[in-house]
Amino acid sequence: MDVVIVKVCGVRDPDVADAAIDAGADWIGLMLVPKSSRWVGDADALRVVRAVRGRADLVGVFVAPSAAECDEAASRYRLAAVQVHGDFERSLVTACSVPVIPVFNVEDRATASTIDWPPDTLVMLDGLPDPGALPGGTGHRIPLPWAAGIARHREILLAGGLGADDVAEAIATVRPAGVDASSRLERSPGEKDPDLVRSFVLAARAAAADLMVDRR
Repeated sequence: MDVVIVKVCGVRDPDVADAAIDAGADWIGLMLVPKSSRWVGDADALRVVRAVRGRADLVGVFVAPSAAECDEAASRYRLAAVQVHGDFERSLVTACSVPVIPVFNVEDRATASTIDWPPDTLVMLDGLPDPGALPGGTGHRIPLPWAAGIARHREILLAGGLGADDVAEAIATVRPAGVDASSRLERSPGEKDPDLVRSFVLAARAAAADLMVDRR
């Protein structure tokens, strides 16, 4: 993959979606898990869909969903893909009407080396959640050197505590297929700050451009 994907997750407000897209975001994540502080209800999700209007791809975020749940959301919210956390059935990767991005919460290099990676599938690496917390949007960073080792062998999206101040280092070190941010773009849990969103996306886009120059 030659282009670094920039994703902003947990978007509930059209103004935040606008800020992300205007700065150059490729993907906007809709959290579709009601237990999450970032959950977006149906009415607000449709407002975000209307704001995006094809200017970026929408990704639905689930924890251990069924294929039917994914397909229903994909149809209603015009999703380009679904991102799945938790203890999901591996067959889900090929059972949905849109591409599925499995998320693996990894603690160390040894854990990562034992994962049964789905073949030929874009996956996301995220840090371990706090005890009792949902597995997405952890805010916990993954050590970049061993994330880079994984990225040398397969396409990954890198998540876990990324913000405007460290995304350039993450992209330069790991060379991922994409980066995803959520928790550090918030003024309070679930409330994205458009300025933080914009700063993150601009920093990621600049780092991605530098990486493209380096690859030539």
